[in-house]
Amino acid sequence: MNDLIKLDNGEYGLVKDTVNTITSIENEIKKLKEMQDNYKEQLLKAMEDNDILKIDIPELTITRKAPTTRESLDTKTLKEELPEIYDTYVKISPVKGSITIKVKDKSEEEKTLDKIKDLVKEN
Repeated sequence: MNDLIKLDNGEYGLVKDTVNTITSIENEIKKLKEMQDNYKEQLLKAMEDNDILKIDIPELTITRKAPTTRESLDTKTLKEELPEIYDTYVKISPVKGSITIKVKDKSEEEKTLDKIKDLVKEN
């Protein structure tokens, strides 16, 4: 196949290093995203509390956006109830192919095995 994907008994899988790398990256992204969201919430609250709309420093600019409402079109209902109007105004655009990666949570058994492996490595 290649260095990332393997074929084993007629089924496609990933090379172990690939699994470890992707899992590690995805978990790190999740942690960083949570950290970013937390900082953004704290900054928003501080800016609201002090009535600050914008902080502009050499390294970055932070702009506070006031709460608002959003108007959207219920395309599903429009398509069902007025398909001729939907067809007149629908816009179809090409979308690039992609993959979705979801890291599955480990079972309690797998977590215990990982802890045991870590203890063995330490000794």
